[in-house]
Amino acid sequence: MSFTRAVSKELTKTMLSCGGFGDKTMSHLKVLEATPGMVKFNLTVEKGDSNIYDTMHGGLGASLVDLCSSVAILSKCKRWGVSTDMQVSYLKGAPVGKDITIVGQCDRAGKTLAFSSCFIYNEKGDLLLKGQHTKFMGTPLVELELDD
Repeated sequence: MSFTRAVSKELTKTMLSCGGFGDKTMSHLKVLEATPGMVKFNLTVEKGDSNIYDTMHGGLGASLVDLCSSVAILSKCKRWGVSTDMQVSYLKGAPVGKDITIVGQCDRAGKTLAFSSCFIYNEKGDLLLKGQHTKFMGTPLVELELDD
């Protein structure tokens, strides 16, 4: 199994076990590419993801920073970790019906803390949102299944 597929499988398994938010909002998030420390995703902004202006809700943007940067950390450290700090900057809206690309990257991983970044782009490549995320890494190891 490819590394991208293994990361996608772990993400799906985790989201389904969480129920609620993971099932509903993140169900249309797709892993496009994964390497250790970087994961690229695609999502089409749906009506249920929007605010009163028919653009992606800021809460979804923050959740994408949380999840996608966490998956980037997982791809490098094989741990989900626990959030200690997160910062999000909203630069431009993403209209309903449009595709966005989310890139999560693990910037540094130590014994107890991991630092990551997340960037969200529109179809033209314009930067819509950027975030930084710090996680405590004292959680159990996750086994990424690379063999079928």
